[in-house]
Amino acid sequence: MAVESRDFMIGALLSIPSFNLNARVHARLHERGFHEITDSNSTVMKVLGPDGDRITELARKASLTKQSMGYLVDQLEAAGYIERVSDPNDARAVVIRRTKTGWAYNRAAAEEVARLQDEWAQLLGSVKMKQLKSLLAELVAKLGYQYEESSVDVATRASRQRAGPRTGR
Repeated sequence: MAVESRDFMIGALLSIPSFNLNARVHARLHERGFHEITDSNSTVMKVLGPDGDRITELARKASLTKQSMGYLVDQLEAAGYIERVSDPNDARAVVIRRTKTGWAYNRAAAEEVARLQDEWAQLLGSVKMKQLKSLLAELVAKLGYQYEESSVDVATRASRQRAGPRTGR
């Protein structure tokens, strides 16, 4: 199906699908019982590394002030999604890490994003979806960002780590 050719601004072409994805994932997660997660504090869950991060690192990753990040962390800690623990490398510092509930949220979010990605692949076709992802990945790299791994990768790896070491690696 051909779409009328209009000269859309790149901001709209990137923002509209992103807003759609975030709104739909948030709604589906709310239906699954994750009521305490808001659009704002979900940022913490998106940027929090698998082994935890200091608040200053979370703020840097999210392009927020340390004070704003601290406020969001307080919300999620009160709701039981994250916890503050002593940094094993510096007892004076605190690391923020996911709790069991936080990991459950990440797994559920990854599942919902994967479902939406599948829906979009149905809309575009698998070849175009692969092209879209490839072009976006190339742009991300050329802008100087290092894409480390997705929420799916983090949640899957964390599940394997909790299950214990695997042999034959």
